[in-house]
Amino acid sequence: MATLENGFHLRTEFHRDLTVNRLLGEGGQGEVYHVAYDGRPAALKWYKKDSLKNPAAFQENLRQNIMRGAPSREFLWPLDLTGWERGSFGYVMDLRPEGYYDITDFALCHVRFPSYKAVIDACLSIVSAFRILHNDGYSYQDLNDGNFFINPRNGKVLIGDNDNVAPDKTETGIVGKPRYMAPEIVLRKNMPDSLSDRFSMSVILYMLFCLNHPLEGQRYLVPALTPALEEKLYGSEALFMMDPDDRGNAPNPTVHGNSIKVWNCLPDYMRKIFLDAFSRKALEKPSARPSEAVWLNTLTRFRSEIVPCACGNEIFTQDGRPCRCEKCGQPARIPFRLQLSQYAIPAARGSRVYRCQLGICDAKDALNPVAMVVAKENRPDVLGIRNKSDRRWDAVTTKGEARKVAPEETIPLKDGIRFSAWGETIEILSNGPESAAP
Repeated sequence: MATLENGFHLRTEFHRDLTVNRLLGEGGQGEVYHVAYDGRPAALKWYKKDSLKNPAAFQENLRQNIMRGAPSREFLWPLDLTGWERGSFGYVMDLRPEGYYDITDFALCHVRFPSYKAVIDACLSIVSAFRILHNDGYSYQDLNDGNFFINPRNGKVLIGDNDNVAPDKTETGIVGKPRYMAPEIVLRKNMPDSLSDRFSMSVILYMLFCLNHPLEGQRYLVPALTPALEEKLYGSEALFMMDPDDRGNAPNPTVHGNSIKVWNCLPDYMRKIFLDAFSRKALEKPSARPSEAVWLNTLTRFRSEIVPCACGNEIFTQDGRPCRCEKCGQPARIPFRLQLSQYAIPAARGSRVYRCQLGICDAKDALNPVAMVVAKENRPDVLGIRNKSDRRWDAVTTKGEARKVAPEETIPLKDGIRFSAWGETIEILSNGPESAAP
């Protein structure tokens, strides 16, 4: 039975009127209601009695978060608090919009992304949001599959249940959800912090790509998963299912077919970052886990290296070089590549260079596109690169002449043209005449 009946009315701390419309759902900690908040639809999370270890401190942390505001637009941040009623309290947040789905829906293939670029866009949004949160000195502390709502069409992400967010190393009484807690939390060696967030985030990223939990290989396939076995699987004997040196938890070809198929298709640098995230060292030493900045650089590279084939398939290129579509066998037309400081990406229509690919940057600017390959109007076969940043580039033409490239100005793709911004240089290189053939 719901704690609050339909039509129940109360006032919030910000002196707004709130009326309960109906119960949306409930979990172990509380109930979520559809409400009218200051005349508009919103959601109210109402805590169950005795569900919080220190309710007064928890409420004060929520109050401080509300005053501080959301770290980024991805967070469905608390907007207001209620007073105490019927022995408890709650907080107000925006409703999840239509078209957004839980990660479980993706894992069970009830919902699918239309492309790998959409998957990567979702992963980039998640990583960027947590980089901003962690850089602000806060940790999420309860990161799990139920926190994320994703629009599969465009990869946009909303993060809910932000009532556990607190200054890093602060104890809120919340330790996390089984299967998503870092090994040091499972083994009660630590309290949740930004480093345990990194582990949980890596689990979510692996699930979005491979549709299985990274630690649930053949060891997970037992008749009954007892508490003692769970502690070993996720804590003392945690082992990545794709660990190349220890096959004791290897994927089962029947049960984990999706993971095996996707894993074999991923470029080597994507496999490497997952191996780094779930290595023995990273499982035992939280500080060894890849940072959000490393994730952003790896994911933007992957997105940049995907080009469309005429048959509709996505082709994973390597260093911007021409290759053949594995579906139709036809070669991808990639006349040019963009040479960055550490690797090259294909200069195909729609290719982007992100701010985080050009040296150190502010977390909030990391995913800003600073350059984009575009087609000439009415001539889709003629490509150029457009300055999408807010500053001028320093360019050098094929004749060695220096010039400036203004924001929104486009320069042609020609072998040897170089331009620089933020101290990094990008050079346009030809892939040879054979790659330009239609």
